[in-house]
Amino acid sequence: MYNEIIYYAVYQENTLGYLFRGESGLYYLGILHASVLRGSSFNWLSGPVLVDMKQVRTATAQDFDDYRVVLPSDFDKLNK
Repeated sequence: MYNEIIYYAVYQENTLGYLFRGESGLYYLGILHASVLRGSSFNWLSGPVLVDMKQVRTATAQDFDDYRVVLPSDFDKLNK
């Protein structure tokens, strides 16, 4: 299904967000937090960004702690 969250992810080791597939079939990341200290050029105002899946990894609970974002209630369901 399009526009449903697939899982929570870290993009380029500097941006935490949720991965979803757009209607075009391409993958996008909705940004929860981006770290300029780690080299990100994004922020939550950037909106969903098109991602290269080779630079995406599944987020862990520790990532949410590192980025100082509250762990979502559906984290365990989506990030098995």
